[in-house]
Order: sequence, then structure tokens, then C-alpha cells
Amino acid sequence: MSDDTPSLPPAVVYVVDDDPDLCESVDWLLASIDIKPVICHSADELLAAYDGSRPACIVLDVRMPRMSGARLQEKLNEFAPHAAIIFVSAHGDIRMSVATIQAGALDFLEKPYDPQQLLETVQKGVERAQTRFAEHRARVGVQRKISSLTSREREILTLVVEGLPSQNIARKLGMSVKTVDVHRARIKSKTDADSINTLVRDVLRYGIDVPPADQ
Repeated sequence: MSDDTPSLPPAVVYVVDDDPDLCESVDWLLASIDIKPVICHSADELLAAYDGSRPACIVLDVRMPRMSGARLQEKLNEFAPHAAIIFVSAHGDIRMSVATIQAGALDFLEKPYDPQQLLETVQKGVERAQTRFAEHRARVGVQRKISSLTSREREILTLVVEGLPSQNIARKLGMSVKTVDVHRARIKSKTDADSINTLVRDVLRYGIDVPPADQ
């Protein structure tokens, strides 16, 4: 794909906890490394404040009224799987921490946590959020370009991804090799790919499902 992708917007750090004193403490702590977090005292506040256009690192308490941190993680995984979540809890146990990590959380810290450990974990979370966000944006870009292809072009691209050369595709679809190559050239042009091989690499790298040809 083209290398002239726009630079990433700065990451935002959210702190989600129903304990005002703890939020104030974390706010002060993060300020020491020039991070001004968005403080939310409930899952609903986080959902209202969340800015999906920026990388996000979320420091999230497990146990909160109304909606737990684990339930909020489930919701975030639906529309913001690229967010980096760091769980904190005074009631943490091995089973709970394993479950949140398996669901995609970056780390799990027990209260009271070591201030330096939290700072290092948040810094790591910001880096992870930026990486995930960049991959997410690249994936969406590839998906958008593939969706612009015609039914026949998507059909041919699917076969190319499967590893079939033009001769085999032509035989399978009952067309000439020259026609297949014309379609391949159009696919390359429409998706702004450096080559068909780089497009296939991105499809496989990001786990993109090519929409099926119209029936």
C-alpha cells in the first residue's frame, strides 16, 4: 500500500474508577510524566467521553457499580478492540486477571499498586494503543478499498489470495489469462497497492475477509 499514510493523532489516557480519591491520585501521578488523563467515575462516563478517532489507553477498575469493568471491556471489544486496557482492582485474583488478559487486556494491577509500576504500565499501554490503532486504521483502509471492487474483481482477488496463478484462475472461471491479468491490473489500481502481492500480504496480515462475489 502507499506509504504516505497520515501521522497518528496523540493517544488519550482514560482513568475509569468510582473512587474519587484514587482518580485524583492517578491524575497527579500521570501529570508527573506529562500525561493529562480523562477521568471517568463510571463505565457510562467512559462510553460518553470515548473518542474513537484517537489511540486510547484505559486504566480500568474491575469492580464498579451498574457496569463492571469486565462488562465494559466486552463492550469496548465490540467497537474499540484497538484500545489498550489496563485493569486495576483491590479484589483481584488469578482467575479474574487471567480472564481479562485472555479478553485482550494489556495488564492487571492490584491496588494498592506501586506508582512506578503504574507509570511504566501506562507508558507501555500508550505505545500498544498507538500500534493497535495504526493497524486498525490500516485494516479499515484496506477493507474500504476492497469493497470498491466489482463482484468479478473480488472473485479473482479471493483466488489470488488462495495462491492460484492467473492460468489456474482463468481455467477455473472460464476466461482467458489475458482477461484475468486485466482484472488483476484493475484490482491493483483501485486499491492503490504497490503490487498484487503486497495487497495479498495486507489481506492476510490483517485477517481481512474479501466479500464474496454477488450471486
